[in-house]
Amino acid sequence: MSFNLNRSRKLEDVEIRSLYQPLYSVHEKKYIAVEALSRGISAGTALGAGELFSLPGNEKETLELNMKCIASALGNFINLPGAEQYSLFLNFDSSLMDNEDFSNRDFALEAINSGISARHIVIELIENRVKDFDRLLRFTDYCREKGALIALDDVGAGYSSFQRVVKIKPDVIKIDRELVNGVSEEFHKREVCRSLIELAHNIGALSLAEGVETLNDALECQELGVDILQGFYFSKPVDKILPVDTTSGKVSLLVETRNFSAKERDRILSSSIKRVKSQALQIHRSLMRQGSEEWDSILCEKVEMMSDIECAYILDRDGIQCSISAMRSDMIYKDHSLFKPAQPGADHSQKYYYLRKQEGQKWYISDPYISRATAHICRTVSLMFTADDSEVHHLCLDIIASFVS
Repeated sequence: MSFNLNRSRKLEDVEIRSLYQPLYSVHEKKYIAVEALSRGISAGTALGAGELFSLPGNEKETLELNMKCIASALGNFINLPGAEQYSLFLNFDSSLMDNEDFSNRDFALEAINSGISARHIVIELIENRVKDFDRLLRFTDYCREKGALIALDDVGAGYSSFQRVVKIKPDVIKIDRELVNGVSEEFHKREVCRSLIELAHNIGALSLAEGVETLNDALECQELGVDILQGFYFSKPVDKILPVDTTSGKVSLLVETRNFSAKERDRILSSSIKRVKSQALQIHRSLMRQGSEEWDSILCEKVEMMSDIECAYILDRDGIQCSISAMRSDMIYKDHSLFKPAQPGADHSQKYYYLRKQEGQKWYISDPYISRATAHICRTVSLMFTADDSEVHHLCLDIIASFVS
């Protein structure tokens, strides 16, 4: 390095050990990068990341240790067999930019002196750690000028600001591991991850899910459209680059299970849709046998009999509700004024399941959403029909959460 900091005896005696965790490309079925992670060895004792980075006694020593870790990661990476095929993700504590000794040029020199092209490097930042945000922007601009990419780490955690996403314009968005862990089991985690993945794609960035530890979470992230997976499911951090073999091991299991799961999910959803359409047709037949003055009682009766449905109502051709909202009596609803069943005369004309219906389209099935009637996640299945008075109506069935996914 071109600057020299006073070293404490403790730091002088610490040897840095660089480890690398592979990053798996979903679309290419191979590892495309590694993230460098640092550990320490002092007097023959291994130091974890927490112990290592607690050693510095002041800001200068913290900066020195970070630069030492980066130098080690770069120096070891270039000597790994096959390194030229991979990108290298480097963690950098952005709070160090507030240190008066920090220099963009000195940071870049580490890569130059190591012999690694900046075009192989991705700088990982946690943007909310830096006080001087303008300095952070100057740093990211400088790195990009040299050819490196910028990744925002831990997006979705802590005080992550979307305003800063807008200003930094990251090339990679790393979704926080706390959101990824258990994403296959928790609906809210799944939807937050889905939103972050869509955000990344909409701004032209790659999405990366870190902390993937199980096959189910890996499958769910793939289903949500993530680009890159990272975590113990594939490998713990190691001191070498792992070749990927798509014909065996966990990658093969992931690929084969995903192919099967996608087909099975489509089959189950198709079966559920077929069942609900059949129920809608049963209700329709009952409606047609009676005059409109009996529609409310028919809806109430049928909702209690059909386990997939939590609410049923009818709209006229203009999207105005012309029946009651028939609700299941055995379900628990949120007791709040924000969530209550719509009454006759309510205007549904701006709802997706009405707006998106093409002229002459008989059926429509909405994406999952939060029902204002129940506060539950549901889909709405609507069937257009013509009553005896030749007026067009829409039978709408809100389907319970078990049907949603």
